Amino acid sequence: MPKKLFSLFALLLTAILVVGCNTSDKTENSDAQENEPSNTSAEQQPSDDETTGESPETPTSNDTETDTSATKPQQEVQYVQKGVDKTEKATESKSAEQDYKMQQLPGFTLSQEEPGKDMLVSNENDQVFMRIETIDASESSFVDVKTSMQDYMNAVGETVALSAENLAAFKDVKNIEGYVVEFDTEKEKVTGVVFEKDGLITKLTIHDNNDQDLTDAMLNMAATISKK
Repeated sequence: MPKKLFSLFALLLTAILVVGCNTSDKTENSDAQENEPSNTSAEQQPSDDETTGESPETPTSNDTETDTSATKPQQEVQYVQKGVDKTEKATESKSAEQDYKMQQLPGFTLSQEEPGKDMLVSNENDQVFMRIETIDASESSFVDVKTSMQDYMNAVGETVALSAENLAAFKDVKNIEGYVVEFDTEKEKVTGVVFEKDGLITKLTIHDNNDQDLTDAMLNMAATISKK
């Protein structure tokens, strides 16, 4: 074989081998890429936390919040209305301005009448009520307050002293005295009571009628009056 022809053949063979090697490398690289798991989607797609920029929220409870405020003290109050013995649950109420608290039966509203005087009024008839005045025992005396109450009652009409049985609801009192004025023609009555207890001298004026007959209920509520 002539030398030139041999050299040309060798050059062609070398070129074929080089092209073949390159093609094989590309094929292997392509196969490797296809066999590797693709992370592109995961890398480009942010998680929910990254999207919102917030940390996962703690699940909230659907339970109603428990009322942590202290429950108002309650107690049963017994009284007689129109000859019938009754027992009802009363709830503690506090005077807005005066220094006392008491157990209040349902069906009544306690409000301030004027400075130093409150009104406990029947919700059914506002003509039936109990006026409550309290004085610190260090600022007055039982005798002085009682005299004031007697003067008022005498101006209303002919007074009759209340018996110990009428005032039996008042326990542990230092002093107590009461009177009643009854109006037969109008079926109404006014009751006045003064008592000293727990460092307070309390003056009560009750206006009632036969239709409501709530005097005993109001006296039993008044018997629960104590200093705040």
